[in-house]
Amino acid sequence: MKMVNPGLKIIVLVLTAVLILTLFSGCRGVFYIPGASYGYYIWEEDNNIYVEWSIDRKESEFEGRILTDGKITAYNLNGWEESDTIKVEGDKIEFSAALDDTDYSDGFSFAIQDYTYLEFDLKMNGGYDLSRINLGGFLENPEESVFRIGKGYFGQLGEKPWYRKHPFSEFLGKLFSNKYFTFVYLFILGAVIIEILRVTVLAGRKRKIIGMAISYAVLVVAEIGIYFILRFLVR
Repeated sequence: MKMVNPGLKIIVLVLTAVLILTLFSGCRGVFYIPGASYGYYIWEEDNNIYVEWSIDRKESEFEGRILTDGKITAYNLNGWEESDTIKVEGDKIEFSAALDDTDYSDGFSFAIQDYTYLEFDLKMNGGYDLSRINLGGFLENPEESVFRIGKGYFGQLGEKPWYRKHPFSEFLGKLFSNKYFTFVYLFILGAVIIEILRVTVLAGRKRKIIGMAISYAVLVVAEIGIYFILRFLVR
């Protein structure tokens, strides 16, 4: 039986993961799994703003407030229980809801007119966790506990190039911020691959030294190229 190259399997898995992320992010809604995903999920669809939350089978309390300079004209509840509360006024929404091991997600949506911003103040278990507040298809995180988004914010997220979207932007940023570690690691990895080639592919060749020199030269050029690519992508 012909064995599949492990390197080829890794490449296929990476490409599949990127494709799945791209497909889900291309949807107007947000992909999350009640009972496994944990946090707030906020997006816009059909001119309505959706605010939903989910737990990973742990009891949690969610409460928050949304303010705007516009007018909230309608709202709908999703998975609401009698113990959950929501108060909707012309320019404000206040809510409080609890989830447990029999209820994995709740939420609501609302229509709004004539606004320039939405201000969110969202808490979980009485505190803030910005890494658990996810905005749009690529699950961007806000930078402040009480944060604002402008009208058209979700459309602007969709117009960003892929390397500016979460989680790619965060991953690339971490690579570049730790560039010394990154490039030392890449050089060591490249050197290991070259040495493997030396004792296998190049072992019986007469011009092995030339092949080694070319290999290391290619490695150095590749490192320089990756540096400038990362510098461009995270600027």
